[in-house]
Amino acid sequence: KESSKSSGEMPVFQILVGVGVRLLDIDFDVGTGSGGTDNRKFDSGAFFDVGGHLQIRPMGRSGSPAAQAFVIEADGGAGIGLDAALQDGVGGSPDVKTWRVLGQLGYLYPIKRLRVGGLVGLGVDTFDIDSNSVLPSRQYIYVRIGAALAYTILEDFLGFRVDGGFRWPFELGDIEDAFGNNSTALGFDAAATLGGRLDVGFTYAFRYIWERYKLDFAGATQNVPAMGGPGGDGTDQAMTFQVLVGWSL
Repeated sequence: KESSKSSGEMPVFQILVGVGVRLLDIDFDVGTGSGGTDNRKFDSGAFFDVGGHLQIRPMGRSGSPAAQAFVIEADGGAGIGLDAALQDGVGGSPDVKTWRVLGQLGYLYPIKRLRVGGLVGLGVDTFDIDSNSVLPSRQYIYVRIGAALAYTILEDFLGFRVDGGFRWPFELGDIEDAFGNNSTALGFDAAATLGGRLDVGFTYAFRYIWERYKLDFAGATQNVPAMGGPGGDGTDQAMTFQVLVGWSL
């Protein structure tokens, strides 16, 4: 969320927390060792998610727009009451836990009501599932590079922001044991936020987030319950809808 007077001071500190609905869709085709592929699928359906957003503008009180543009941001969230349902009941109904966190440094330059720039950061996205014969747990540790654009519709009270970026995971977690130690992934994300703040500091936001990873499996595997391969590929995506409230200073 970005909103402020077209000229003047910006909030130095902003924190938002809230709840939402999240959906996970994992669809992998892994090699069978005999030239074919075996589909491994997980569709969470909608589940509750708690999340938060933190933004710090170290020079928000500066009279210089160039100095105001520096930002530090953090996002995080965790699933609540996620019900695991693997395809056709294979592997039972294991417990699942999900959480994620992303920290970024950015520069969003103000041009009247518009703010435009980019961010770079480091994130962790975890899907932790009990041992089963379908899917392993996974933990994407990734570098993100993205762009952002924000526009103030009504001074302070209402504005919108759109983000988009690339994610390069350099760690995949148990996927490397199950589907190949040379497996790779590339991620994309996009977000849209509508929100604002009151003079007293109360801040609100409605946010939609889309995340997608494309994976290619290769290399040696280990003898674990969800083992597959060699070879194969797949997708791993999530959609999140959030309502957030908080405070700005």
